[in-house]
Amino acid sequence: MLFKRKNNANWYYKFTIKGKTVYRSTGTNDKEKAQQIADKVKAQSWDQINLDVKPRYLWEDAVIRYLEQTDKKTIDDDKSILRWLRPYLDGLHLDEISKDTVEKVMFQKLNTGVSKTRVNRTTTVINTILNKACKEWDWIDTVPHIRKYKEPSVRVRWLTKDEASRLLAELPPHLEAMVRFSLLTGLRESNVTLLEWNQIDMQRHVAWIHPDQAKAGKAIGIPLNKEAIEVLKNQIGKHSVRVFIFNGQPVKKAGTRAFKNALSKAEIENFRWHDLRHTWASWHVQNGTPLHVLKELGGWASYEMVQRYAHLAPEHLAKYASNSGQLVAKSVALDNLSKLKTH
Repeated sequence: MLFKRKNNANWYYKFTIKGKTVYRSTGTNDKEKAQQIADKVKAQSWDQINLDVKPRYLWEDAVIRYLEQTDKKTIDDDKSILRWLRPYLDGLHLDEISKDTVEKVMFQKLNTGVSKTRVNRTTTVINTILNKACKEWDWIDTVPHIRKYKEPSVRVRWLTKDEASRLLAELPPHLEAMVRFSLLTGLRESNVTLLEWNQIDMQRHVAWIHPDQAKAGKAIGIPLNKEAIEVLKNQIGKHSVRVFIFNGQPVKKAGTRAFKNALSKAEIENFRWHDLRHTWASWHVQNGTPLHVLKELGGWASYEMVQRYAHLAPEHLAKYASNSGQLVAKSVALDNLSKLKTH
């Protein structure tokens, strides 16, 4: 039978075959189309139950199972992408999602004005779910090839010391403390906003990020220099649990309109909160911190993640650069010696 749920325009179907109840949204508010979908599903369900035919699963089924099983730190981003995909994939069986289907999704996404990088993120979610359905859940036999757009190389955006001073001068006190602490420790936004006093040892000058709070899933020990300790001392007594607060309450998000307004007043363009971490790393490299040490300080999962900062301090290659000069000089000397012998 078809019916509607409160506050939902789409039709739902529900039927029972040999004691097994099937209940699901049709994904449409067109009653005639909804009836066709319900009849089709009922016939397939009858085959599956009575003839032992391998069941076919809908995209929505895979989405639900994926969300139930995943523990990604960026799951909210995936949910946003999945909501956008609903008009294009809901109602399709997994084996109906072909290369052409995904190409149409890519075309529609690109037409919304987003970058090719954003389109790739969308297709990555599709590919991840289809691969799980194939390799882990045994719901489908094959996965269509999904191409990727070539993404432009993005430069690392970091602040000069002068820009940092201008920004700090324009920030409200609670954000000034958080930005200063970020520049001194390189912590990500969530690690700063969620930082608690029980994660800090003022005597030993260390803080730590628990594995479930770290992007790489591993605990991070943070050495605190005297400037970082001073920032923390100024926060003592403001809250019993959280370190950084605003109007007596824990801060939920740091990169707010107040942060953007301060950037504008400081005449700093093309800068995000996460670029504070890039700034911290860039300053470290420019002051001689080896990349393998920076990797440990920043809690990066791989050495490749810190390679983006290598170009900022090419001094470690200087001693090797002179080798070519020595080779050229030696070659010229041998050539001159050869000319003298011929004369």
